[in-house]
Amino acid sequence: MKTPNERAILCATLSVRECDKENFVAWHTREHLPERLAIPGFVRGRRFVRTDVDSCFLILYDVGSLSVLSHPSYLERLNNPTDWTRATLPTFRDGRRSAYRVLTRAGGAQAAYAMLISARPDNAQAMKDEIGFELLDNWCGQPGIASIAFAEPDRAASSHETEESRRSGNRFAEAMILVVEGTSEQVLRDFARNELTGPVCKRWGLGEQDVERIFRLQVSVVRD
Repeated sequence: MKTPNERAILCATLSVRECDKENFVAWHTREHLPERLAIPGFVRGRRFVRTDVDSCFLILYDVGSLSVLSHPSYLERLNNPTDWTRATLPTFRDGRRSAYRVLTRAGGAQAAYAMLISARPDNAQAMKDEIGFELLDNWCGQPGIASIAFAEPDRAASSHETEESRRSGNRFAEAMILVVEGTSEQVLRDFARNELTGPVCKRWGLGEQDVERIFRLQVSVVRD
């Protein structure tokens, strides 16, 4: 069984123009998700859409370890995109993509809604010390909270120069993240109101915009 520090997440956020949305959804569902899940080490891929802006997306891939995202089999795919991928990547807007090392995770269920919380604390180590399994496990005991992951970005695994990175224009996301999954949008809003209080937001460097991004699951693929 892997320890939390061996697990990793590839997380991307992006938006597309309304005229490009139909193509993006078809491409990501029919080609990109199955293609990525065929790469060794990719375990699960999901796409969420923001609840208040239906052209903004959250993409999450669970991988066995950070090394998967630097493996030749993955880099080969990034440097040899299909024609459909070549045509779609330039339609990305405001793209942020990073590989994350999972520091702590609690709860084992997948939920229909996810809140992405971006943290920029003055003291990153103090935040890591504060957010341990006990805290996340306690949070997961609240009604409607299915799982929570706390992770930090890894620049080396995120910054490979490839054909896909050049075409997409995605930027490195420097913030640590909390991914909170819940059974409804209201459950996540209640969680944020009750747990992400003023003092917590100050310690963790959270702005108002960092605790309002809620996404609804559109599609999920698990490796056979």
